[in-house]
Order: sequence, then C-alpha cells, then structure tokens
Amino acid sequence: MASPHHTHEHIHFNDADRNAMRAYLQRCEVRLSTLHRVATAFISGAGLLLLIPVFFKDAIDTIISIVLTQAANLFPHLGIQGLLVTCIAYLVIFYPLLLSLSIPLYGVYLLLKDMIHFYFTIYTPGFSENLLNPTFALTGVMFSKDESPAAKHEAMRYQYESTQMGFMIPFSKERRELYFDSIIEKTKGLIIPESRRIDILKAEDVLPPGWDAESVNRFNAALGIARSLDRTLVQEVAVTEMALVRHVLYLRRLVLRYIKTLLMFIWTTVISFMMLPFLKDGRFPTMIVLSLGYLIWSLAVLRIIRWPLQWIYRHRRDGVNLDQVDPQLTFMEESIRRYCHLSIVASLMGLVLAVAGYVY
Repeated sequence: MASPHHTHEHIHFNDADRNAMRAYLQRCEVRLSTLHRVATAFISGAGLLLLIPVFFKDAIDTIISIVLTQAANLFPHLGIQGLLVTCIAYLVIFYPLLLSLSIPLYGVYLLLKDMIHFYFTIYTPGFSENLLNPTFALTGVMFSKDESPAAKHEAMRYQYESTQMGFMIPFSKERRELYFDSIIEKTKGLIIPESRRIDILKAEDVLPPGWDAESVNRFNAALGIARSLDRTLVQEVAVTEMALVRHVLYLRRLVLRYIKTLLMFIWTTVISFMMLPFLKDGRFPTMIVLSLGYLIWSLAVLRIIRWPLQWIYRHRRDGVNLDQVDPQLTFMEESIRRYCHLSIVASLMGLVLAVAGYVY
C-alpha cells in the first residue's frame, strides 16, 4: 500500500496522461480568463458610477437642504415640551433617512471588499502556511519540471545569468537591496520557493560561474512574491482546480452583491425623487411627506434586496429550502434586517407625530 505522503515525482504518467493534463490546463486558462473578464465588467461599475453622483448630488443633498430650511417646531403651543417632541420627531425621521443612505454605501463597501478577496490572497499551495504575504490570486506559471528535465535545467541556468536578473527586478541597486532583503528578512526566508533555495540550486548545478548569493536570493524572492513555483504537471493541475473553485466562490458573491447594491441605489433614488416634488411644494407638510416616504422605503427594502435570490429560485419558489442557501449569499440582507425593522417603527412614529403636529 502506497504511503499517504508519497510525492508525485515518483509516479510515472504515460503520454496519454500527460496530454490529458495539458489539454485540461489549456481549458482552465480559458475558464479563468472568462471569470476575470466577468469580474472586470463589475469592477468598471458603470451602473453604480452613474447612480452614485445622482444619488448624492440630486437626491439626498436636496432632501436634507429642504428639511433644514423648513425645520420648525411642530407643537409651538406646548412650549418646551412641544420643542422636545419636535426633536424626537426629527430624530425618528432622520434615522430612516440616514439608513437609506447607509445601506447602499454598505453595499459598496462589501463590493469593494469582495473585489480585494477575488484578486488577492495570502495563502498559496506549496508555500508555508506561516507565510502571510499578500499577493495576486493568479500565480505565476513555471515550466513543469517533469515535462523535460533537460529543458527545465537549461531554462533555470539562463534565468540566473546576471544580465537577466534586471529584467524581473528593475530597481536601482539600493532600492533592490532594501526591498527584497527586507521581505526576505521579515518573512524569515519563507518567501523563497523551496525549489529555489541555494543549496538545492547548487545541487542541480544551475548557478552560473561567479554567482552572488544575495542577488540569487533577491531573484528567488521575486518568484516567491509572484507565487511562482516549480511544480510538476500533476501539481499544476491540482492547483488549477483549486484556483477555479476559489475564483467561482468569490465571483458568485461579488456578482450577487453588486446586483443588490445596485437595487438599493435604484430603490432609494426612486423614493427620493418621488418625495422631492411634494417637499418643494409648500402645500404638503414636509414631515408627513418624509415619514410617509421613508415608511414606504422601509417596508419594501428587505423584499427588494431579496429579489436576486428569488430570481434564482424562480422555478422552485414553493419548494425552496432556505437552509440550503449559502449564508454568504444572504449576508448583506441578514446584517441589515434589524435596522430595517427599526426603520419601520421609526417611520411610523414620525408619521404619527407629524400628523399630530399638523392637526393640532
């Protein structure tokens, strides 16, 4: 029985096996490229870039200006008590107003965080788990050392020629030493790939005459920063499978949160623009318009933010098992649920106080 700790270098793969792995890697490159094109389309954020300035400049800014301009004591006949009740009325109305501003911005925050998680990582298969150096999620791809040992040997010899190192490390000598030596020191040498340590390079006879240890280590540190490892063909297949899973996990969350954030901007902007004509018309009490508008906003916001998930289950709405829904896909609405319920209560209180102030 084979040891569970066996290495793939000792397993023989025939030509058919190798051709199958090469074909798979080519297909995966296309799939990874497609996933990144999808992410790029959302990073451009055309919809959000269009709505954000409209949202702040033409909607929220105008509403706040009108409220501040028309602010008045709703219960002047009650004296100090009337002023206190008026302050409470404005506070309960400003809560849903601020929440309607905060939720879309919270969505943008989550979206930006998702983009960072999609493109960057601190873990890479083949490196020590103690190495927590941030790097691009797409690693460098090296020529598999078991494809042609002779070709790999000559490629490595060529890389370590002194005239080639400047191509990958285009810094001045002083900056190069400061940058790479600092990374090597702070990571305790873990940034250098295992297959590129000097003792291994010497044993493989790939270092040219007169080689300099510091220059070689800086070159190797550059490989480590790009997470470029000398993997076998089967190891490259394994890492590629893991990379595809990682990209899909993050991309599905990114896309869904983008849609939810866009819906929040649209819904809040629609409610804001619906209120503006009534707020500008002196015949309509400002506080009643605000409280009624934000009551409508509060009642619908959770339903609207759940639309994308309902669209996904459009053919199985009657038999949906919510326990099977990934919590990562519902994190945004679950995190704002209590605030939205409180917004309903605050809007109702504001509406009651506004109507009371208008009647009496």
